Amino acid sequence: MVDRGWEVDVYLICGFETLLPPRRQVIQDALPHGVGLEVWTDAIPYYYVKKHNQELKQPDQSIELAPHGLSRQHRFVVRDKLMEYDFFTAFEDDIRIMADHVVSFLEMSVEIDRMRRAAEHSPDGKVHVEHAAEDNRTRRGKSMDKATVGNDVLEDPMTAEELRRLWPGFVRTEVLDTRGGEPRQLLGGEKPALDDYKWMENVPPSQEYEHTFGTIDPNICCGVPPGRARTPDHPKKDDLLLWETDISAMGVRHYPGVGWAAAMPVEDRADIGSYWSGEGHTYNDPSMKRPRRVNSLLGQQAGWMAMATRSQLLYFHEHACPGGFLPPFDGKDWVNDSLQTRNG
Repeated sequence: MVDRGWEVDVYLICGFETLLPPRRQVIQDALPHGVGLEVWTDAIPYYYVKKHNQELKQPDQSIELAPHGLSRQHRFVVRDKLMEYDFFTAFEDDIRIMADHVVSFLEMSVEIDRMRRAAEHSPDGKVHVEHAAEDNRTRRGKSMDKATVGNDVLEDPMTAEELRRLWPGFVRTEVLDTRGGEPRQLLGGEKPALDDYKWMENVPPSQEYEHTFGTIDPNICCGVPPGRARTPDHPKKDDLLLWETDISAMGVRHYPGVGWAAAMPVEDRADIGSYWSGEGHTYNDPSMKRPRRVNSLLGQQAGWMAMATRSQLLYFHEHACPGGFLPPFDGKDWVNDSLQTRNG
């Protein structure tokens, strides 16, 4: 980012009560010259411990530190600095975000917004996929849940409202250690690699898949600094592991203006439709529903990006998020929340 001429500052939000000067100096020394560093220590909030089936603020409740609430504290920083920066990223400290990720996000955001404005001025209120295949389907794939769209939405036109709910996202991957033979290990060494993974028979063989359909390019997503311990400097596709999701939760769609893109799992009421990988009983289970609220498959990105012409952040706060995105976290949408249901 600095090499592109961007002015960058880092805000480190810690659960530690203190950050010792030698450790802070290690962080400062790792940053490029001119990058600012501010540290917020002891940032874990307090909360009322909520017992099972109990309302908040009962006489026997205690107030304790809420480590799960640390993931929301960055919003206080964003609120305070909203008018000082052109772009914000907020991520966990083990996620690698490069300038190319930011540029890709910005380009995709601009194209989505262009399609939205085109839909608003279109005679039928929609934008259409150019050269879409003729749709001769007589029935739509049932959603099998509360979503209002089916599981086989592929090249359908989109309304401005649907495009307002479309955002560029990221899929987390972990680079596996391929040195020293089997079993391969994750970066942290805590779990063996999945050489015989759950949906292996449902995914085309690696070689055929790469040559026929294309796949994740690890040189873009997952290149690591030379000599990084425990990981290959130039990982291959089979050196990557999806994190907090898998193929059974994914979909794909041909978006107007944008092109083909994967669709991440979303809450049923927010779904705008895509072709689910499990449509047509791909996974040999007729009762299998499209995963939307399965915690292990939510596709949690460990962070977010937003343009701060401020428009995206203000859209989150004023329209998209019940109760608002930025503090203070009060009002009817936060009653009994206790940091437990909207802590990301």
